[in-house]
Amino acid sequence: MQGKMTLPENAYKIFVFDDVYPLSAATEQANKKKLNAFGLAAKLNPFKRPKDETVLLTKHVQRYEPFWHVATNRAVDFSREINYPVDIGNAYATKVMINGSEFPIAEKGGKKTINIAAVEYCHRKIDYQDHIDGLGREAKKGMLENFLRKYKAQEHESIRLPEAIPLKVSVTTLLQKINKTLSSEAINAHEIQQDFIAIEKAHLYYRPVFAFEFAWTTEDKVGVIEVDGLTGEVIENGQWFKEKMETILTREMLFEASAEIAGVIVPGGSFAVKVVERMTANN
Repeated sequence: MQGKMTLPENAYKIFVFDDVYPLSAATEQANKKKLNAFGLAAKLNPFKRPKDETVLLTKHVQRYEPFWHVATNRAVDFSREINYPVDIGNAYATKVMINGSEFPIAEKGGKKTINIAAVEYCHRKIDYQDHIDGLGREAKKGMLENFLRKYKAQEHESIRLPEAIPLKVSVTTLLQKINKTLSSEAINAHEIQQDFIAIEKAHLYYRPVFAFEFAWTTEDKVGVIEVDGLTGEVIENGQWFKEKMETILTREMLFEASAEIAGVIVPGGSFAVKVVERMTANN
């Protein structure tokens, strides 16, 4: 039987984290680290390195970066054929009759056994939970989970955040990853009766990040310092994103996009994808 993916509409939700770190504090942190915004080579160069008076703040932004929190499972009903070895304690037995069927006795190393053919009917549930950076980057271990544990986020039916970075890990990519991960679990079966992937939770979070662009005026170079809007952590090799989410994003849009491919996903197989990507496109 072909596998199916179930996608309850209430599994999809959108959250935006409350602001924690103020702009004034983030600016102060960025200015302390501004000489490190141009890479390690510039920092260590004894003859030509940035100085406080030659590095100026040119622009800043409080942007919102996305990540996913997903909780899913795969439920499989299957059967497998097997032979059960049964020890025969009677040293004089030459054959065994069970319900009218005869079973020959095999003897090895002084031990007598018979093999009974059987069919096992099984149910297996495989759980999968993950936190996935919405821009496809490798997040520090435990970082995204830590945001959910420590900071408050408000649920929204729809959002319009002009400074939000558009998703690179779209609904399509997300479901492909879920399918690949769950389908990689081998099922030792002769026949599969039912195979379902259930999306229990597909929550999209937007977290605040400050970005400060500095110009090294004497060298005509620019660098970016980032300050996490939740923790205040400084990232010296920052990035300035030009893309912005210029459309409204709704929970229904996430559900509709996933529903278009749910009917063609097969655990262990591939996608025949036709997806509405409205939430990732720039108009």
